[in-house]
Amino acid sequence: MTIPILAVDDEHAVRTSLSVMFRKWKDLELDLAEDGQEALEKLAQRDYEVLISDVLMPRLDGLGLLEAVSERFPGLPVIMLTGVEDVTTPVKAFRLGAIDYLQKPFQAEELRTAIDYGIASREAEPAFRGSGNPHFDRGKFYWAGWRLTAARRR
Repeated sequence: MTIPILAVDDEHAVRTSLSVMFRKWKDLELDLAEDGQEALEKLAQRDYEVLISDVLMPRLDGLGLLEAVSERFPGLPVIMLTGVEDVTTPVKAFRLGAIDYLQKPFQAEELRTAIDYGIASREAEPAFRGSGNPHFDRGKFYWAGWRLTAARRR
């Protein structure tokens, strides 16, 4: 059985690159959308384990999508992607519930690590995930059920 993942990006080249990455991950099934509005339509039709979203898109941007997902599909892990370097957008994304924020271009291993964490977080004990109580566990800091890590600079 494969794990369904939805990725949203308005750039054809990025969607193609994601398709190539996912071909080597036989346990994952990739579905693609071109913007946030199309992603919401797909989310209403099927259950996904993780959502991957670009930030800047037409119709409904990534932060708008993230906000809608937080309201309509609580508990769905969202990984944000962007090609724009700024400080405020990642902060907004994490406040809205994103579990990771990757800068384009990213390595396949970085994305896979984020996806695996998202899948594992869905399997976490529900009482823990929604608790909102910050705590440390095995050297990692958790808040509202999500593991927080320091941003990496390239």
